[in-house]
Amino acid sequence: MKAGGLQCKVETQKLGCGAMVKFLLFAIVVLSVLNPAVLPHSFLHGKISNKWLPNSEEQNFFELLNSGKFSFRLIAKDQNRDDMTDLGKGAFIEIKEESTGFKILKPLFNADQDKNEETESLLKSNENQASKSSEEIHEQNPIKSESSEIQVSNSSLAIIEQNPTKSENTQTSKLTYDSSHFRYNICSIEGDIRILPNVSTVFVISPSPLDPNTSAWKIKPYPRKWESSTMETVSELTIQQLTDKSLACKCDIMHEVPAIVFSTERFMGNLFHDFTDMVYPIFLASHRYNGEVKFVVVDYLSKSMDKFQPYFKHLSHYPIINLDTESLVHCFPSVQIGLQNPGPMGYEPENPKNDDSIEEFKSFIRKGFSLERSHVERGRKPRLLIMVRNGTRSIVNENDVITMAQELGFEVVTADAETTRDFYKISRIANSCDVLMGIHGAGLANLVYLPTNGTLIQIVPWGGLYWVGKFDFGDPARGYGLNYVQYDIVVEESTLIEKYPRDHAMFTDPESIHKQGWKQVYEIFLHEQNIRLDIGRFRGILSDVYQSYQ
Repeated sequence: MKAGGLQCKVETQKLGCGAMVKFLLFAIVVLSVLNPAVLPHSFLHGKISNKWLPNSEEQNFFELLNSGKFSFRLIAKDQNRDDMTDLGKGAFIEIKEESTGFKILKPLFNADQDKNEETESLLKSNENQASKSSEEIHEQNPIKSESSEIQVSNSSLAIIEQNPTKSENTQTSKLTYDSSHFRYNICSIEGDIRILPNVSTVFVISPSPLDPNTSAWKIKPYPRKWESSTMETVSELTIQQLTDKSLACKCDIMHEVPAIVFSTERFMGNLFHDFTDMVYPIFLASHRYNGEVKFVVVDYLSKSMDKFQPYFKHLSHYPIINLDTESLVHCFPSVQIGLQNPGPMGYEPENPKNDDSIEEFKSFIRKGFSLERSHVERGRKPRLLIMVRNGTRSIVNENDVITMAQELGFEVVTADAETTRDFYKISRIANSCDVLMGIHGAGLANLVYLPTNGTLIQIVPWGGLYWVGKFDFGDPARGYGLNYVQYDIVVEESTLIEKYPRDHAMFTDPESIHKQGWKQVYEIFLHEQNIRLDIGRFRGILSDVYQSYQ
């Protein structure tokens, strides 16, 4: 296999005869009974020897015939003749699979006994036109055990047509490349698509130009294109149009369902980024297919992909294809390369379509994890879930906060980082609660499990981080149908006062730290800081939330 001036030899496999000959002969007899106009009675009596299928095969054949999956017709040696009583030794029987349009030809008479130059010539001609060998036609569906394919061996059958309504030479593919969004690039393709893992190239076969200005496109299929440091390590794919099909490599595996191609290079385990950059975008791309879609992954991170299998198994019924370890050519009828990333947690403000998509995502989560509560029921004792952090951005006086919440009337539940790693466990805990509370961080992404009309309370550390808290979790919470309360701490509630003098710029001019870049902001205000909540001040916040559920 070679890239660039790619030229792959297409070979059509010779298949064997065996039971298939019996099958074909019996098909002719059946047709004579069901449709005498197609096969005249005199022809059958004069030309067909008395070879019958076993009873079990006969029953299976009738079931196939009655299902409407296959149709049959005879082709005379001279296709212009009207007399069907003597077709001649060059006649063929054509079997067509109705669902796909695939056709096969078989000489009507025993090829081993009655070979002639015309028969051999026609078969070779058909073989040269074939686009796939029989083992390349379809990849078996790993979920469904039934197949409508005819299994044959040791026969000189030739696949002669892929599309009964469009010639392969005139079939035109479609391609749309959208680079207009600052968060992602995305390419959607329909037609004859062939993915070559070894050269990181997606070939699109189309005799007509897909774009008057170019025949090649580049894309890094990860939805954070504004972050150059992130995108540097993401693999780049080339999308290349070929107008001459003879230059294309043959398909090793022909898939019947669409593909979604993406990178997991930065799929690192931070729940906020995992939902924002991967889980919701993958849902957005795939849920409309109801599982009949395949995920094709570059920069494959098995740990993260395995972790999120509880989500992915409900979005695709098929094993994930890891292009990093693949060498076979995979062919698809349509492909989306790249993922849409509307915004934090999938939220995009003032977009009605986004609102509908988030509602569908919430329903998907509740169904996938069998969550019981869709809405908060008022009038009962509200449950408060506190996300516990160990190390940075932790609540130093956490026990005092829990006691105060219980005094107000809350039933308090806590969850640490270990608990959140078990999606089934944390989803049920969060869904059983009415309020989720925590310091700004990835744990707040568990808001996706809260019932509608629940409340998210975000405690924002010191350091001019109001906008970060609102953008990452405040706006998305409202998009998920939740009430949102943001508690911005004052400097006296920060443990930074124990490390730095009070006249330091981080206290007197936090904006000056922001001007030094996000790395400095993260290191000082998010990594070094813990919080000691003012119980009296915070009590008012919790009291108001409690009263809203009475």
